[in-house]
Amino acid sequence: MVTNVSNSKHGHLGEEPHTPASSAPSSERTGKRVVALLFIATGVTAAAAAAVMPVLIAGDNGQPLAQQEGAVLAGLVAGTAALLWFAVLLCLLRPGERLAADVHLLANSKAGNGRVDPEDYPDLAPLPDAINALAERLATSRRDLDRAIVDTARCQAEHSSRLAAVLRDLDEGVMVCNLDHQVLLLNPAALRLLHAGEAGETGSGAPLPGRALFSLMLADPVCHTLDRLSRRGSGEPTQPGPSARFIGGTPDGHVLLDGRMSLILDDGPPVAAEATVTGYVLTFTDATRELAALGRRDALLHATTEALRTPLANLRAVMETLEDCPDLEGEARTHLEAAMLGECQALTARLERITEQYRATIVGTWPMSDLRSHTLIDLVRHRIAGRRNIVVTPAGMPCLLHGDSFSLVVLLDHLVEQVSLVTGATAFDLAADAAARWTYLDLSWAGERVPGTTIDRWKTESLAATLGGLTVGDVLRHHRSDLWSEAQPDGRARLRLPLPPAEEPAEAAPRPVPDLIDPSSFPAHQQPPPATDLASRPLQDLEFVVFDIEATGANPIDGDEIVAIAAVRVVNRRILTGETFQALVNPGRPISPEAVRRHGITAQQVHNHPNITTILPQFKAFAGNAVMVGHHAGLELAFLRLREHACGVRFDNPVLDTRLLSLWLQGQNADHSLDGVARRLGIATIDRHTALGDCLTTAAVLVAMLELLPDRGLATLGDVLREADKLLAFDAKESLL
Repeated sequence: MVTNVSNSKHGHLGEEPHTPASSAPSSERTGKRVVALLFIATGVTAAAAAAVMPVLIAGDNGQPLAQQEGAVLAGLVAGTAALLWFAVLLCLLRPGERLAADVHLLANSKAGNGRVDPEDYPDLAPLPDAINALAERLATSRRDLDRAIVDTARCQAEHSSRLAAVLRDLDEGVMVCNLDHQVLLLNPAALRLLHAGEAGETGSGAPLPGRALFSLMLADPVCHTLDRLSRRGSGEPTQPGPSARFIGGTPDGHVLLDGRMSLILDDGPPVAAEATVTGYVLTFTDATRELAALGRRDALLHATTEALRTPLANLRAVMETLEDCPDLEGEARTHLEAAMLGECQALTARLERITEQYRATIVGTWPMSDLRSHTLIDLVRHRIAGRRNIVVTPAGMPCLLHGDSFSLVVLLDHLVEQVSLVTGATAFDLAADAAARWTYLDLSWAGERVPGTTIDRWKTESLAATLGGLTVGDVLRHHRSDLWSEAQPDGRARLRLPLPPAEEPAEAAPRPVPDLIDPSSFPAHQQPPPATDLASRPLQDLEFVVFDIEATGANPIDGDEIVAIAAVRVVNRRILTGETFQALVNPGRPISPEAVRRHGITAQQVHNHPNITTILPQFKAFAGNAVMVGHHAGLELAFLRLREHACGVRFDNPVLDTRLLSLWLQGQNADHSLDGVARRLGIATIDRHTALGDCLTTAAVLVAMLELLPDRGLATLGDVLREADKLLAFDAKESLL
């Protein structure tokens, strides 16, 4: 039977189980019962043997065995077996069943202080004692686990209390949401700012399971910011950490919020290695008064500047009238003209000062950050694609700019729609052009330019998706910008939007690591001449695929393998940044330290990526029959052609080397590295010594050279390839001298 005992003793793991004092008598009694049963069974068996022994002896003498003695013998044997079975049943099986039930009860008892009485199982000793020792250890483990749970719960409660205290004391609203935009946690300040307490939510940091965020806050700014952060990646030039500032508001429009979104990442790789987003945290303050005051100040300053322009124009008109009236006396006329001219100059200077201060004030108070142009363009494409049959193609070199991402996306969305309505165009290119003082966003299309009067009318139109009833002109003024349209020499037109450049300069490119061998050992133009029709086509009519390769080293003949391939398409002298190829490759061999220092790709980064037999056919499909272009293209082409047979592809495309083109344009004494060529052509470079970054820089160099080559007598692909062959032959002769 299971009994409860107080002050139970237990051993530790590795110790002998505790044996109670009663176990010795119990074992002694058990031995006596078993000996008695064995003695009885032995006596019965001996008596049976003595009874039948004469018969067996007589049987050996040839006399027949009597049936009566055989029956007696069988009965004795059967009785002996039955007696032994009864002994086993009584002493082992039935006590074993009771003991099993008691052990099951011990295992499921939550009290933890039960035990098996050894005297109830005298025939199974010392098994009950061993079970009791095991039960004591189980009870100890349960008590330790319970204490650990209580300690953990107490620690969790302390942390929760501290977090609640911190959140309760914050003046900023704090909300934690999942990717389904459900509120998981918010503090009292958030309840107050969003007027959510009126709906019955109270408490300090109280969770609201399943509550929809967009019942408390406008959806569009939040979704836009989350989309921007999710697309941004590690290269966004903002402050450390995946976060961004935004302007939001309540659904009723009564409260405007200055907020910041921070992503919640899983415990996997860091941000730079594309960690998984599991939710986000919103922190915000009430910006209604500040933004309302800013709006009133905007209106006042704008009205003031417009009011000054009218009297200024009147003064100039009067002065012109006086000049047309020769009847006035000379001295009076001179004094009047001088006074009016001085007033005009003073008003003009005052107007310029007010305008400059006004623009500086607007730019300084509106929330802005540094942005990548291709991220902004991608967001515009994503916004337009879901609503209209309009295609926006990214073009040009990526660069950095400074502005409010949300208002710029809405503005560009609005401008694309308006240009489409005015001109009928449905296909647009959107590119960024970095200059010294401004970064220009250029929206171009095939057709006529937009008249200036139409653009002036657009500036007064409201952007319905923005907060506070902002107009196109308001967004332009916030960015100290303007808007105009102009025709292009190629028959296209563009809408140009200048924006401030990034406040923080891009990181300096790492110093190039010298190649281990001379890339000129692999000339790009050791290839069959292109087909006659292709060779005779003008350069600007060709389709180019600019490519770049990173490898484990710089010698493909000695076994170096590709670790990354990137490419971008160039059509009609437009860099189509929306049509790119980028892939990491598992080389199946170590990457040299020199190569890692050059391109930053480690063995760990490519460990789980496909090998070259999978990637190279995909790259060939992307390149198609286009003219392939590279800087030091011979070395990179060698990597491709040495793997053609293993991958089942053939790179028979015509190949241009921008290094040879630079050599032909600038002569032997110029710097023909990619950085040197880009610097001479005024091309800003970012993400150098990455496969895609080098592709985009080389593509920009190619586009600039396509403008220069026809003026130097190279109008077709055949012309360029012939000059390249001459340069290669000249280099070969020079190397022999």
